[in-house]
Amino acid sequence: MIGKLVGAQQTGGRRGDYLIACSAVALVEIALMLWRPTTVHWFLLPLGACGLLAGVDAVRYLRGKLDLFDPRTVIACLAFYGFFVAPILHVAWDRFGAGYDLILPNDWRPWLGAMAALNAAGLLGYRVAQRAMFRRTQPSSNRWDFASSRFYPVFAAALTLSIAGATTYLWQMGGILGEIEAFEGDKSAYVGKGWLLTLAWPLAVLSFIILTFGLRSRKENFSRWTVAIILLSLAGVSHFFLMGWYGSRSATVWALFWMAGIVHYWFRQLSARMTVAGIMLLIAFMYFYGFYKEQDRLAAEVLRTPAAWLDPRGYSRDLKGLLLEDLARADSNAFVLHTLVKDPEAYNYRWGLTYLGASMILIPHNIWPDRPDFKIDAGTEALLGKATSLTSYRVYGLSGEALLNFGPAGVVPMFVLYGSVLGWYRRKMTGWQLTDARMILAPLFTMWFANALVSDSDNLVFAIVTQGALAIVAITASSVRYPAADSTTAEAAPRRN
Repeated sequence: MIGKLVGAQQTGGRRGDYLIACSAVALVEIALMLWRPTTVHWFLLPLGACGLLAGVDAVRYLRGKLDLFDPRTVIACLAFYGFFVAPILHVAWDRFGAGYDLILPNDWRPWLGAMAALNAAGLLGYRVAQRAMFRRTQPSSNRWDFASSRFYPVFAAALTLSIAGATTYLWQMGGILGEIEAFEGDKSAYVGKGWLLTLAWPLAVLSFIILTFGLRSRKENFSRWTVAIILLSLAGVSHFFLMGWYGSRSATVWALFWMAGIVHYWFRQLSARMTVAGIMLLIAFMYFYGFYKEQDRLAAEVLRTPAAWLDPRGYSRDLKGLLLEDLARADSNAFVLHTLVKDPEAYNYRWGLTYLGASMILIPHNIWPDRPDFKIDAGTEALLGKATSLTSYRVYGLSGEALLNFGPAGVVPMFVLYGSVLGWYRRKMTGWQLTDARMILAPLFTMWFANALVSDSDNLVFAIVTQGALAIVAITASSVRYPAADSTTAEAAPRRN
């Protein structure tokens, strides 16, 4: 049983994981130094530390010691790329800012290295805190099972609410075409629609859960896994066409991630080959969707012109922009650090206001029209100065938002807090069975931990409310709970620390 692997992590195995990760990091750095001599600099040392501390969990996944949808696996992949690979590519390609719009008067490499040192210390704190909290926490002592007598009525009610929310949302926006036109010319039309998105966003996911629950309950001898993959594809496409036009790529990406996780836990674990194929498709989707974010429906010309796919003339977005700006925060966070250290009078720390402001996004603008946006104000001041008339809408991630609030001293404590919460959750999850109703929510919780690393607190609050609220209520209401000791037949969830 999977749960019995909890004791398989011996000291020698851990050392082997670190040795493999260290070798991989060294090979990447050597290859990049041979490719671009500009990368030969001391900044590779703290970057290598980031690569090692993040990459070791990716190695553990590849060696079968961590599950694909374990938050540590996803965090490892995001951190390895964002904290190690992306900063080196910035230097190799000599590109900083979405449109080369971040300009430092001197060499970027010391500041990328300094930010990497902070990230490395943060990752070390994260790993220590996660492990300590995992060991101190007791596994969940109860079990949740879906009650068929509750499941269909409760989920039918939730689905009805979601359909009503989606219908009302599209009606108020003037249909899908009206949604596109609002994105093109009047984004204020989306103001006040957050409560509708709370109902509308989970429509495809709720439908998928209902269909796969029925599919999983059937005993006919056919490939239920194949049918589940087909349903996943259809649900993902449906989600995009209904909810994918207001400029958010993550709305579709995370919905697909959640549903893929349900298939992974309920039917068959996704293979490495399928995982790589899925990641490539998602990156392609994010790349082409970026043209829509920049030039709206005119971006269809790029799709119709294969020769322009990798060389989109007239667009500030390109593949390098996707890899360096959309999927990482290295240059903007290094720039913020430079501002805080070299010109401390140019910025005022927010001392937690951006986190307070994240909770305030739940208050509709029609109730509080001049509601402050502390994160945008802080980022604008750090990147563009106090006197600017421009506005920065960049995303900073866990370490960047800590800089905006508390300066360099705030990065490590924020990672420690992050690791502690993760350790508590993962230990609680070891008490879940694979048939536990809460396993449907496991990919959702992984999404939120990933969001917390690469996005900001306001993005996380929005994701929690729009993505999870309705589904969590439905799963809670349709489940019965009893002590886990009452069940001895179900397989336990992965128990790796």
